[in-house]
Amino acid sequence: MCPSVTVFGFTFYPYSLCMVTGAGCAIALFLFRIIRGRVGGRDERFYAVQTLIIAMAAGIPAAMLADSLFKWWETGEFRLQGATFYGGAIFGCAAWAAMLAARRQRSVPVLGWFDALAPCIAAGHAIGRVGCFLGGCCYGLPTDLPVGVVFPEGSLPYAQYGSTPLHPTQLYEAAFLLLIFFLLMTMPQKGAFARYLILYGAGRFLIEFLRADDRGSLPLCPFFTPAQGISLVLILIGAVSLAASCHPLKRRS
Repeated sequence: MCPSVTVFGFTFYPYSLCMVTGAGCAIALFLFRIIRGRVGGRDERFYAVQTLIIAMAAGIPAAMLADSLFKWWETGEFRLQGATFYGGAIFGCAAWAAMLAARRQRSVPVLGWFDALAPCIAAGHAIGRVGCFLGGCCYGLPTDLPVGVVFPEGSLPYAQYGSTPLHPTQLYEAAFLLLIFFLLMTMPQKGAFARYLILYGAGRFLIEFLRADDRGSLPLCPFFTPAQGISLVLILIGAVSLAASCHPLKRRS
């Protein structure tokens, strides 16, 4: 864990740096993919990247708001403290889809852009999860396995568990996201976003069982966290979308 680093009198926060680096890598990789694959025309590609940056920026306050709403639902206290990936990602994707659909002249369907973006999301998110590990958030339950990590005094995990080794769930998810990235890069681009929803949703659902930080619970199903509920919905959406793309409905003549 490394919450902050001071260099020449300037303080840097690895958590924030990883988040910014992850977002930058996702955008750069997306730009490389659409240029190399000649997806759309030059103006259309510029518009897609420009609106993607705007959507990502809008997703930051949305991630904070979603986290606050989950905790307000459970505790009755509303505070802008922390953030949740799902809140920012869902809002950002919805905003980007709306901006892409608003463009009148389109040679690439909205879903086609999302298929190109899918592995880029996984790569950027993996870097962001490393930032979570360095910042000491999103930590796991106690474990006797050799992979257990003891977080330093003054961190959130130490305040709850002391010097007990914990599952490095942040690194588990980062490794799983890298696996998703490599899988999607080797698969056909069509249907990539649906595969991402299925793969990440399943992995996040399972990793949530090892998490120990406060993430709230579903009102109708207290055994699951809100993230697990969203994961199940995303898996369903991805499965339906992938099935529809493989077996399109034929129009009647």
